[in-house]
Amino acid sequence: MKTITELFDFKGKVIIISGAAGAIGSEASRFLSSLGANVVLSDLNEEKVMKLASDIQSETGNETLGIKTDFTEETQIESLIKATVDKFGKISGVVNNVGWGANTPLWGSDSQKMIDAYKLNTLGAYNLTRFSMPYLKKEENASVVFSGSMVGNTPSPEFIEYSTAKAGLLNMVRSMAVASGPEVRFNSLIIGTVDNGASSKEAGYTQEMIDNVVKGIVLKRRGVPEDIAYAMAFLMSGAASWITGVELTVNGGGVYKTKMPTS
Repeated sequence: MKTITELFDFKGKVIIISGAAGAIGSEASRFLSSLGANVVLSDLNEEKVMKLASDIQSETGNETLGIKTDFTEETQIESLIKATVDKFGKISGVVNNVGWGANTPLWGSDSQKMIDAYKLNTLGAYNLTRFSMPYLKKEENASVVFSGSMVGNTPSPEFIEYSTAKAGLLNMVRSMAVASGPEVRFNSLIIGTVDNGASSKEAGYTQEMIDNVVKGIVLKRRGVPEDIAYAMAFLMSGAASWITGVELTVNGGGVYKTKMPTS
């Protein structure tokens, strides 16, 4: 039996993280690097992702690479893969974390907005994974993790663009898993409400809304980015080597409402 240190030893692994400059992506990058991985941080925000890559390398001593990538542009994703392989010679894992969606009422969208949401949240993850596959298949315990959302597996008419794209993402991952075993593992995280800083307000949440949600969460707090980073690392680790095609829910126990309401 392997020790916990052996199971979570990422030395020699090369892991690409998309959306790496965001709250969750930055913590995932930092934690995986602390476990020994060489992390490739990719994000549309070039200044932030380059600084983050430099900071993490200084903190952990493990080599990093920061690259600006627009995940709605196929050619830029191809460039990311080439830069990664040119520098490190391989790809051991991918964290498909890029994605975002604002509050959009059910009948408040249009064709182009729906397409744009799909391109960012679903197609970008597909293309990053597709271009990585020739390298992933050469690696032991290769793993791809996707940032799903509660809005993708529950009725969410308030976020129709984002929720539809995330629902498509979940089923896409299931298909990847059954078609790719035993070469590469594919798993999704179903992420609950997480403190993403300014992103929550940009998505349409007020502090009053957030406070109301927290009251109903079983563990009585919002998630923090580290909570998600730890779950990502688990699914990529040796401890999860027999896990593929699952949707791991990380949401503080979810929101519970009594079956015997008093008001």
